[in-house]
Amino acid sequence: MPIFYILPSVRQVYFLFKDLFEELGHSYRQSCSLLMLFVLSSRGFSALARSFPGSPSVSDLSRATFSFRPNRFMRRNQKRILKKLAGRDHGDFCFAVDDTANPKYGTTFCSNFHSASGPFFGQKILVLAIVDLKTHQAFPVSYVFLTGKKDPDHVPAQHRAINLLQEAIHCGFPPLPVTCDSWFDSREFIDSVIQMGCIFAGELKGNRRASAGPKGFVTRKLASIFRFLPKNRLPQTRYQKRKEKRGKAFSQKKLFIAQLGIPLKVIAVYNRINGIKPFAYYATNDTSMTGARLWMYSRGRWAIEVLFRDLKQFFGFGSLTAGGEGGAHMAVCLPLILVTSIRLDPEVVWKSKEGETPGAIVRRNCEEGLTKTIDAIIFGPKTKRIAKLRARRSFPTKKPRDFCGEKMSA
Repeated sequence: MPIFYILPSVRQVYFLFKDLFEELGHSYRQSCSLLMLFVLSSRGFSALARSFPGSPSVSDLSRATFSFRPNRFMRRNQKRILKKLAGRDHGDFCFAVDDTANPKYGTTFCSNFHSASGPFFGQKILVLAIVDLKTHQAFPVSYVFLTGKKDPDHVPAQHRAINLLQEAIHCGFPPLPVTCDSWFDSREFIDSVIQMGCIFAGELKGNRRASAGPKGFVTRKLASIFRFLPKNRLPQTRYQKRKEKRGKAFSQKKLFIAQLGIPLKVIAVYNRINGIKPFAYYATNDTSMTGARLWMYSRGRWAIEVLFRDLKQFFGFGSLTAGGEGGAHMAVCLPLILVTSIRLDPEVVWKSKEGETPGAIVRRNCEEGLTKTIDAIIFGPKTKRIAKLRARRSFPTKKPRDFCGEKMSA
């Protein structure tokens, strides 16, 4: 998609971080071009140069990438999210932590990992986000690259998650409830969350054993404990049409999970009120929390999965292969900044319409840029940008250059 001009939305995002780009030695063209790289979901610098003649050369972009440092960008992004929390009830928010797989080849932060879909080689990125329980939107707070178990500097993912939570609270975030999947149900993680003053509200593995008391009680599998307990209906969502027959249900009980040693309120969630086998178990250390409230926190974790989907589909999350360590951080940090801007300032910066998704907002902005470019090519005078675009697209298998080398006819 060829575009002549820097999109107005990208220009406004740049001015929010202008001083940080300048400290890194990045010019206006370099910084905006790097943001355009992810808005256009370009596969690399060469693809960007062929579609955006306003960008510097591939060599200039590569040099700017090597010098990128994400720390101050993420801190400023955190301050913008904190402003959103300032005027709202903290009960409307929770922390969500999860990792995402990024299969790719390279030497920077790449290793052998396992995921739900099987083993892969590439990156695994752990992200901490704030979830708005009313709008079901996740706002990325911080991230870290995980290492494989065979790497000499390996640190378990749960330790990394604890560090991210501690840093967020140190930076001014309130101790909100923490929701996560069953990968984070270890005793060490739950104890650390409680010591930070937060409430654990995450998923438990289905093969856990539990008892009714701390000592001297027989432990049984969760499935056998919840088999004959009474069920309660969960609040129905607006997407359910047959309310009298459909709708999830749950049963609850206070249990001591084996190897955890602390009392937890556990709920088993079923797809139907007459269901036999639950599809998930959720637990919290706040034994006074209602089952419906625990379910709401647990469903809030799905917002971070939606965040990962939007980042990968519309912002080229983690796809940049050049630039070493700086390029790896840039391919994560700048998409996080862009998606935060869309969710914090959709009308002011991105001119979004009511009900538009992040993908629709990005496509509409790019289509407007394409329309403006086509009008300039057809109706405008021949300019250097047209000649540069033609030259950069003349050799699709070679590095793009600004001069096509055509011989002038006599």
